Amino acid sequence: MLSPEIEQELLQITPVEQRQIDNHGQNIEDVTLESIPETGPIQIMPYWNFFDYGRIAVTESNRFSYIPAHKHKFIELNYCISGQSMQYIDDKKIILNPGQLLIMDRNVQQRINYARKKDILVNILIRDNYEVSLLLDQIDLECNTMVKLLANSTKHNFNHNNYLVFDLNNNLVAKQLIENIITLGLNQQGKNIQPIQAMMRALILCVEDSDIVKEVINFIEVKQDKNLQIIEYLNNHYQTVTLNSLADHFGYNSNYLGNKIKESSGHTFKELLQMRRLNIACNLIQITKMPLDEITAFVGYDNPSSLFRLFKSYLHLSPQEYRKRILLPRQLDENEGISLNPYFEE
Repeated sequence: MLSPEIEQELLQITPVEQRQIDNHGQNIEDVTLESIPETGPIQIMPYWNFFDYGRIAVTESNRFSYIPAHKHKFIELNYCISGQSMQYIDDKKIILNPGQLLIMDRNVQQRINYARKKDILVNILIRDNYEVSLLLDQIDLECNTMVKLLANSTKHNFNHNNYLVFDLNNNLVAKQLIENIITLGLNQQGKNIQPIQAMMRALILCVEDSDIVKEVINFIEVKQDKNLQIIEYLNNHYQTVTLNSLADHFGYNSNYLGNKIKESSGHTFKELLQMRRLNIACNLIQITKMPLDEITAFVGYDNPSSLFRLFKSYLHLSPQEYRKRILLPRQLDENEGISLNPYFEE
C-alpha cells in the first residue's frame, strides 16, 4: 500500500489543477506538445519536460480537465490509485480502475477524459531505448509479455502500437512494487534512481500474463504484417479512404478485405473509419477553435449532418453539445465542490 503521506500528497491540488478548476475544467497545457506533419492534429509529448532526475520519471496526471490526444517520445505506464481513468487508446475506450496498470509503446495514441478529485492516476515514464535495455539486461526476453513489449519497443521498423492493461489486485508483489516505485519516485529529488531501477526490473519480472485484462500486441516487423499496414493506411488516410480504394491499394477484392479487417480487428471497415474520424474530431474540438463545418470537412465528410450522426451514434451528443461540455465540463456544487457533466460520468 501507499503510505498515508503519499496518498495525502496525491490528493493535494497542484497549481495547474487549481488553474483548471478556476478555468471551469478547461485544459491548461503545462507541457508544450510538439506537432509534426506525419501525425496531423495528433501531437507528440516530448521527453525533455520530465527527466531532470534520471531516465525513469514518476509524475501525477493532472485532474479537473481532460488531456487531448497525443503520442509519446517515451514508454509510459499509467497506474490508477483511486477513482477511475477513462481513456481512449488508439480510438478505443478503456477504463482503468484502482490497481490496474497500463503500459504503452511510443506510437500508441492516448486521449484521457475529465478526471475528478478522486481520480488519481500516476505516470511512470521510461525515457529511451538505453534505459529500456538496462532494465532488460540479463532478463530472458521470452519470460512474459511485458518483457516482450519492452524489447520490441527498442527495435527499429517494428510496430510500436502495442499496449497492455494489467489488473494487479491479485498480484500483491507486483502491486506493492509499483506503489513503492511511486512512493520513491514522487520524492526522489535525484537520489533514488538506483532503487527505482531495481524495483522496475523486479516489477517487469513479477507481472504475469494471467494479470492481463486487455492487450493489443503485434511484435512483427511492419513490412511483414499486411494487417498492420492496412490499419495504418486507413488511419493515415481517414479523410478520403474508402473500402474500394483501400482494397485497390493492397490488391484485394473489397469483399475479401472487408472480411479480413473484421476478422483481424473485431470491427468493420466502417466502424474503424468512424472511430478514427470521431477521435480526430474530438481532438480538434479540444485543442482548436475551428468551426464545426471546417472540422466536418477536415475529417472527410461533405455534410455536417454526417458529423452530427457520428457524435450521436458514439457519444450520444451532438458536436455542439460536445464542444459546450468541453468548454464548461463542470459546475460548482456546495456538497462535492464539483458536479460533473453527465458525459464525464460515463
